[in-house]
Amino acid sequence: MGEGNQPVAGAAILAFPVNIASNPQSMVSAFSPVSSDADGKFEVAGLRPGAYTIVANSPGYVLSESDSQPFYRPGETVTLTLVKGGVITGRVTNSSGDPVVGASVRAIKLREIDNKPMRVGALSEISIAASAVLGLFKTDDRGIYRIYGLTAGLYQVAAGGRGGRGFSINGSPYDNDAPTYYPSGTPDTGAEVTVRAGDEVSGIDIRYRDHRGHSISGSISGATGLSQESFSVLLTRAGSGIVEATSYVLRSASAKGFVFDEVLDGEYFVAAMGGNGGDMAEGAQGLNVLISKPRRVTVTGGDVTGIELALEPLASIAGRAVIEPFQDAAPKTGCKNDRSARVEEIVISAPGENKPRPEDQALPFLNSFKNTTPTEKGEFNLGLLRAGVHRLDLQLPSEGLYIKSVTLPPAISNAKPIDAAKNGFAVRSDDKVKGLVVTLSEGAAGLRGKVVTGEENKPPARKMNVHLVPAEPEAVDEVLRYFEVEIATDGGGFSLTNIAPGKYWLIARELSEQEQSKADRKPIAWNSAGRMGLRFEGDASKKVIDLSYCQRVVDFAFKYTPLIEPSKAPAKKPAL
Repeated sequence: MGEGNQPVAGAAILAFPVNIASNPQSMVSAFSPVSSDADGKFEVAGLRPGAYTIVANSPGYVLSESDSQPFYRPGETVTLTLVKGGVITGRVTNSSGDPVVGASVRAIKLREIDNKPMRVGALSEISIAASAVLGLFKTDDRGIYRIYGLTAGLYQVAAGGRGGRGFSINGSPYDNDAPTYYPSGTPDTGAEVTVRAGDEVSGIDIRYRDHRGHSISGSISGATGLSQESFSVLLTRAGSGIVEATSYVLRSASAKGFVFDEVLDGEYFVAAMGGNGGDMAEGAQGLNVLISKPRRVTVTGGDVTGIELALEPLASIAGRAVIEPFQDAAPKTGCKNDRSARVEEIVISAPGENKPRPEDQALPFLNSFKNTTPTEKGEFNLGLLRAGVHRLDLQLPSEGLYIKSVTLPPAISNAKPIDAAKNGFAVRSDDKVKGLVVTLSEGAAGLRGKVVTGEENKPPARKMNVHLVPAEPEAVDEVLRYFEVEIATDGGGFSLTNIAPGKYWLIARELSEQEQSKADRKPIAWNSAGRMGLRFEGDASKKVIDLSYCQRVVDFAFKYTPLIEPSKAPAKKPAL
């Protein structure tokens, strides 16, 4: 559907499986998209069970931000909303004011329109970036360019250079120049352009600098035994992870050297990646990918040489997901409306618990492979894991399921399995952890409602989270039974799903300014002190809610009394 709820005919629909390695047949739809008919309707048929990302493309249009559902499962009905994309247009001239003809121009998204970090992973963003990188936007014989189909956000605009390409496709006579950033500077001095959905921003004129820039060069080590024909080396902008250039090193080359030309002054990261193929049936784990530790490089008026990148293996973890059916038929009658879920439809990832580092942005595309889905036998592999502590994150295909346990085999035979949900699991480089078991059960509960304050039951004025805390004494360390969600800012609404049946304290906590601005804020229940604090607040609140199997509480009004700042004590009089 388009703006005004009008159907969009002829839109290309693509379905990308989350687990490409174990579901390669479904990639056919990515290369042979279906088209929407005159009523905007479409059907992608022949899909295997699993989870998919669905994207609709139509020239000049982008997916609406309201279409935030990340994954769809076969059998579901999808409604995608396309809105008119933003446009940036202007003219590129040289120092004499003459038009620069045939120069590649690209729009580089820096942040979202609300000034928050750019959301990563949307395939629509990838397609837009690919269009710019491939140089599809060029200046005409008047030096005029027009970049269309942009999502809302804050951008920089650059003319010239390869724009992240390690090769020349649809090349330009200005490919060997360092790019010039609007209005006539570098990434550090270039101005930002605000683009809103459907708006056309004109007058973004660039005075081309005709500058060759500098070079960064070095070599790759640690690639012994790899079967891959070439290795990728990425040059990314420090602080943002924006890819400035890509280079490829042949495995057969004795020196295994790389070089980046046309580099402007600034701060960068350089990192390399390679692999030996492995067994594709094993998913991301089977790829056996090696990466180097990113090297920070400062370019100030000259070339930088001698950068050595040592390839090191990444860790992986293999496991099995199991869906337990009801043992007792009695409570199942209340769940008859729940969608029947398959284990292949569960989306699994293992985000790192460690605080993100600036150099983690050096290989931004690793996020594209962070998710997987189990096979029909429930087996899954998570690869490309950096050293550190990881937690398992599951996106469930049905509100009728809840996570019962996440365990690892005990270190000693006949001992109890290790609770991997409580403390996560630590991996080192090249670790191949096996035996992780994820047990899910039917009969989950749900709670939807809104937080109200004061006699007039108005929404809270401050941002806050709603927490469910297990009230049973023996559940103090059952991390999977702690739930938290941020309330909506436009009405105080909240929704908690996939809840294990049981007794809970319901509490609300205001978010401090530091918590609001912290992009990597972790759930409070991840550490024992946080759990004890939540239980203390819950016990003091006396607000207990008992959720039974398959119970769905809706329109729940949660009365919250805002915290009252203590008055400042009067200053003591000085002693006489």
